[in-house]
Amino acid sequence: MLGTQTILGLAIDDSGVVAAEVCIRQGRPEIRRADMMAFDERLNSDNAQDLGHKLRQFLRTNHFSSKRAVVGIPTKWIVTKEIVAPPAQPDALAGMLSIQAERAFSLNASELIFDYCGRTSTSEKSEVLLVAAQRQVINQVKELMDAAGLQVRSITVSALAFGKTLSEAGSQQRYGLYTRPTYCEFWSQSNGRLRSVQHVPLANTGAANERADLLTSTIQRLIVLSSEPNQSAPHEITVYDASNVSDGVIDQLNKRLAPQITVSDGNAGLLPDRFASPDGADDAQSIAAASLAVTAIGASKPSVDFLNPRIGRKKKSSHRRLTSWAAVAGVLFVVGVGAVIADWQSKSADVATYTQQLELISKDVAAAREMVDRISFAGSWTSRKPQFLECIRQLTLAFPESPSVWATSLAISEQAEGSLVGKAVDDASFSEVLDKMKQNSEFSGVRMMHSRNAGGSSTEKEFAVTFKFRGMK
Repeated sequence: MLGTQTILGLAIDDSGVVAAEVCIRQGRPEIRRADMMAFDERLNSDNAQDLGHKLRQFLRTNHFSSKRAVVGIPTKWIVTKEIVAPPAQPDALAGMLSIQAERAFSLNASELIFDYCGRTSTSEKSEVLLVAAQRQVINQVKELMDAAGLQVRSITVSALAFGKTLSEAGSQQRYGLYTRPTYCEFWSQSNGRLRSVQHVPLANTGAANERADLLTSTIQRLIVLSSEPNQSAPHEITVYDASNVSDGVIDQLNKRLAPQITVSDGNAGLLPDRFASPDGADDAQSIAAASLAVTAIGASKPSVDFLNPRIGRKKKSSHRRLTSWAAVAGVLFVVGVGAVIADWQSKSADVATYTQQLELISKDVAAAREMVDRISFAGSWTSRKPQFLECIRQLTLAFPESPSVWATSLAISEQAEGSLVGKAVDDASFSEVLDKMKQNSEFSGVRMMHSRNAGGSSTEKEFAVTFKFRGMK
């Protein structure tokens, strides 16, 4: 249709991809079609292409026609930190925030992609939310999209598609909750800016009353932990549900949380006002994917974009004009002389501009250098990397998030030979940990020493495992 923009919104998490194709019809966003493709296994570098080919076939089978896409990843795949941005021009600010970003997180800066969410100023300090994602994860998402034959315009965070909308609504502190069957994503904001966003695992329960109980306790805990000291009740939270819970859950939440917390239905507020939807489209399931698509329609942009980050972005070179002059100079000497003069004038102007910028940020640079010197000096006292930290990390990855199995003791020798003792509620939970250790290439010689009843009146199982860690140097 002439004048119609169509784009795909793809909300990715560990379980699969929710897709929504959105177009503008008579100035109003419309969800043309929506569906979900479940993953057989979690996305990683080994299966990204295979999953991408399956996604291509899924989109084709379900008649998704647009090749342009905006991708949203879960909050679980990012880390955030609230920082203070100094007053500066955008180009200079990007460099300053890059320095802060490298210090803000424990991972090597080269392994991360940084961006920030919030408004900055050239005249005063401003608070922004620094957001980082592992470069390896973003590369896996890009490989998935390439294999699916899609042209990705942005890679952002699914929950921020809602947070951007809420952040425009007044200066009071507000909260948002995006629910999925096994987790939710919670964000808080005040004075028109996003302050925090986090991933919260949830038990997968289908009963409406149980779901309402779980969400009630979760909302109460999250608001208590994130509210500012001077913030008084009632607190306002908007819930965007993509877990197919009963229609009455929002009403139950209001009854249980009132009068301290008021709950509004984000689906009801967003879908009728911003979207039209044909019969058969699953509005609730596709709410995040549709909101992602809208962030890229027209002049709008996602608040965070790991595909086009503002921090660490290389400046585009402006040598096209110089290249053109050089080509003409090979034919006409006089024009070549003119090109040299024009180049000298351009560089003189650049030098003057950069000198002015250096003067503006000289104090910040001096403070940053002093901080680097202090950290470098302090680091000399603690520069030894803990020998067993990576081993403990790999063991932790073998345990599930649910509290069905846990370790009670761990011993590791200098030769990287270890023994792990723990308990589990059943044999299946322990077997999951044992299988993950055996599948992890960082371990060898993984053997079960024993698995037996804990004893007494307890129904728990006690287990012991020995192993060799390959990653010790």
